[in-house]
Amino acid sequence: MVSITILGAGFAGLAAAQRGRQLQCAVDVYEKHKYVGGHASSMVTNGFTFDEGPHVSFTKIPEVKALLAEGVSGGFYEFASIVQNYFKGSWLKHPVQAHLFGLPPDLITKCILGFIEANANFQDTKPEKYSEWLCANLGKQFSEEFPYRYTRKYWAVEPSEMTTDWIGPRMYKPNIEEMIRGALGEIRENKHYITDFRYPKLGGFGSYSAALESDANFHLGFEVDQIDPRKRTVQFTNGQIIEFESVVSSLPLPELISRIIDVPNEIQEAVDKLVCTSVALVDVGVARDQGFPPGHWQYFYDEDICFARSSYPHLLAPANAPAGCGSIQVEVYYTKQKPLAYADVLNKAVDDMIKCKMLSASDNVLVSQVRHVKYANVLFNHDRQLYLPKIEKYLDSVGIHRCGRYGLWNYHWTDESIVSGWQVVDRIVQGVN
Repeated sequence: MVSITILGAGFAGLAAAQRGRQLQCAVDVYEKHKYVGGHASSMVTNGFTFDEGPHVSFTKIPEVKALLAEGVSGGFYEFASIVQNYFKGSWLKHPVQAHLFGLPPDLITKCILGFIEANANFQDTKPEKYSEWLCANLGKQFSEEFPYRYTRKYWAVEPSEMTTDWIGPRMYKPNIEEMIRGALGEIRENKHYITDFRYPKLGGFGSYSAALESDANFHLGFEVDQIDPRKRTVQFTNGQIIEFESVVSSLPLPELISRIIDVPNEIQEAVDKLVCTSVALVDVGVARDQGFPPGHWQYFYDEDICFARSSYPHLLAPANAPAGCGSIQVEVYYTKQKPLAYADVLNKAVDDMIKCKMLSASDNVLVSQVRHVKYANVLFNHDRQLYLPKIEKYLDSVGIHRCGRYGLWNYHWTDESIVSGWQVVDRIVQGVN
């Protein structure tokens, strides 16, 4: 029987454990928290349920879609996504490039002329910098007004510092007819890459973790202290030491490398080059369930608004808030290179919610809290391209398998994290590194 030790019980680790047991492996899972689900877990405060950032299921992978549905016994809502943008007091449908109507005419004109110019000079090559991709595909004027601003808020870097290998379907390029039509009036077509999604009726997004249950041996409250690849041992902060045959880590690569005994200096230096945003999540619950700006989630471009994105948990499931109440969550991003700019991010965020008319000064606020999440979005910068392969080669050489967004240092959605857990166990069982 193959024996597998899994470090971390997020969705990737849970999926690895589930696949391992399906293949009749002996599986032990070690998780530092007293709960499973990782970044896809949910918490309850005074009757309000908040996820760790906005989570919805929009997977097109049939196996994952069926599994998640079965995990909540079919208890989910299905939505056609409503996504909005806030720009200098106006609410615009997403993506902005296909919905310019409502902006000042001079700005619309500049954006359309810039788009036409970019298309006239377009060369079907793959730029190395995200800033170049934006200008080539959407025009310089539009890019500087919208995605450049958003990049600084969401990714906390300049667009020129990012590569283009993460874009995929995330950035929509309209044709000139679509852009002009969307500037002349409101149109209904949904051009967001998430056109529809599902969300559990009860328990927040974290309730989907039930889909990944297994009879693996779970050890909660076990935080990794040291990993010795030569002795094939893991020591935990509680002093317990275990031996492993095969090990799978979903720990963030900087955390994993820092815990490996005798890691080469060049590997430690390489992992120090990796960047991931952190996020301050501000959760607010109010004694009303009406009168909020439209949209399941929203993007913000103005520099004087501290948050980059907002969502409304009570719109995803009424059970996420007490009867007659509503809830808001906003995200304020920062990195070790660009620290959080606000000493009191909670009050700054609340003030900005009032400025955007998401809240009123007269609202009866029942919950207001801030939570800091160290690892949010993996930054696809040029150092990642240069140093990640070196780290991967080293970990392969010492027999440490990885899965999940932070274990693979990738831009995984939930379904991709689940699949990565399945795949890593398949490789172990098949004897493939």
